[in-house]
Amino acid sequence: MTATQSTLTLPPLTLVLGACGGAGGTTTALGIVNVTAAHGFPVVAVDTTPAGGDLADRGADDRLSKGNLEQLVATSAGGPIKDDVFEACSSRTKAGARVLQRVGEHTAGNADYGAVDLYLRARAVAGVYDIGHRLRPSYLAPLLTDPRAPIVLSVPCRADAFNRMRAALETIASTLGQAGLARTVVTVSNQDAAGWQVDVDLLREYLADQVWGIEQIPYDEHLASGVVLDHTALAPQTVAAYERLSAATAAIAVQ
Repeated sequence: MTATQSTLTLPPLTLVLGACGGAGGTTTALGIVNVTAAHGFPVVAVDTTPAGGDLADRGADDRLSKGNLEQLVATSAGGPIKDDVFEACSSRTKAGARVLQRVGEHTAGNADYGAVDLYLRARAVAGVYDIGHRLRPSYLAPLLTDPRAPIVLSVPCRADAFNRMRAALETIASTLGQAGLARTVVTVSNQDAAGWQVDVDLLREYLADQVWGIEQIPYDEHLASGVVLDHTALAPQTVAAYERLSAATAAIAVQ
């Protein structure tokens, strides 16, 4: 294993939270898993949004499975998840990451994500959970018990989004305490081709003593196009940003 690879070894569980709708949480989760898989590490992106999001539709550029998390949990019937069933229910990216979607056919329960987390940990597979922009649903409880799990808070680079980010930070603090904020990386994504619309350095000063750090995701034409994401089509600086973000989550987990 090279030094570069070791910095990209993700912790068992990473939570990706959007500060608001359209914050770039899904593309951030996919960016993390793809850079990790590209370095040869097993990783799965898991759709953890209440009614099912577009994680697989946006990220499965190699294989889009008809299976989903609901089907996976129902098939296991409360018992151990089988490898062949997990593989059948998972989509895949060309970078080698797997994607587990959900379609919202039933209200998620604690057992759903608890079972997936146990399965991945037993196989030393990193799980990156795209949880949308709500941290408090009860079904997330099994994923919130790990005191070393990094939180990635995705925020678009707009003044209104920065204002709404405050509520997301308050939710993290009220749910997980100051220790939760201390393991939070704020990811600022630029969604405007004209350039950065807000001074990110001011945000760094504001959050300096509250969160782990801030990473910037530059504007990328491929991300902005809305097509299925192809990791190889991203600009080099975008890939580098996701690698820095992945390294930050690894550093949080071993502090």
